[in-house]
Amino acid sequence: MADSKFTSLLQLPARLFFSALSAFLAFLRPTFPHILPLLVCLSLVPLLLFLSASAGWIVWRNVAVGWQTPLYLQYGDGIPPYAQAALPPLVAQQRYDISLQLQVPNLDATYALGNFMTTLTLSTRSNKTLTSIRRPAIVTRPRVSFYSSAPLVLDVQIPLLTAFVPGTKHVVANVEVGRRDGWKSLGNEQGREVSVVTASLRGVVVHHGIRGLVTRLPLLSALVSSIIFLIVSSLIVGVCVLPLMFRHVPTQPPEPESQSAKVEIRPLPAISSSSSDDSESIEEKPLVPRRRSRPSSRMEIKNEDAPTTILPPAAPHDTPLRRRRSKIVDPVSSDSSES
Repeated sequence: MADSKFTSLLQLPARLFFSALSAFLAFLRPTFPHILPLLVCLSLVPLLLFLSASAGWIVWRNVAVGWQTPLYLQYGDGIPPYAQAALPPLVAQQRYDISLQLQVPNLDATYALGNFMTTLTLSTRSNKTLTSIRRPAIVTRPRVSFYSSAPLVLDVQIPLLTAFVPGTKHVVANVEVGRRDGWKSLGNEQGREVSVVTASLRGVVVHHGIRGLVTRLPLLSALVSSIIFLIVSSLIVGVCVLPLMFRHVPTQPPEPESQSAKVEIRPLPAISSSSSDDSESIEEKPLVPRRRSRPSSRMEIKNEDAPTTILPPAAPHDTPLRRRRSKIVDPVSSDSSES
């Protein structure tokens, strides 16, 4: 007995739980077709927020920005100093202004070089040339005031390309600085080279059109794109799911038309013989609409025979109808009788 009571006590919470669960399911059963689309919408909200944030991050990540790549010039190979470098990932349809930044020592030998050439060749990783350009440059003495001293290093900027569209993401740059004749045709015909402290290739974003607006305000552009993606995706989900929430679910199948079209025919109450004869004659009389005849010019009037009704024979239990004599006396019959 003690074991059975203990077992029943252990089973009591399980019974209460299952009874509560069954009651809850019975409560939700009528409204479950309407609650299911709502649950689907609520479950899609975190996914939409995540996708919208991802869209904003992708826009912010792919906004074109300026870049600067260091160059390490090679000397002593019998040709002017040169360098090769891979540029950072570029936006294929973005416009860039590309220039060469040099730092040269402030020496008289640098000023004595005069003009020299700078060559830039851009190509793809598969060694396909995109563009090639040569620009002249010269180093001049800086202006020095009374209260300042001359700098030890001079900054030289050589513009090379303007509004260049790479058309690809990965670009390789080849730079050459100096003269290919080595200045041997000048002075004592001694070979010389440009002394360079540091060199770098710089690209500046050209603001143009919608891309220019995005590059000016990258954070705001990412936020706006995220909001637009959230609104559009919410409208799509709403158009697909909301009609299911308001759909009418019929509880009972509609009755067939044959059953609904049935008409209950009840017997007519008994009526006296005379009234029944009159009603039968009225019912048997066809309802034919008469057409109105147009009056002719002679105003002829047509006499139509009155419709006659044929009465049905009387029932055997009904009393026969007696015919009354006519009061009009035929003159011929009266004369014959007098004679």
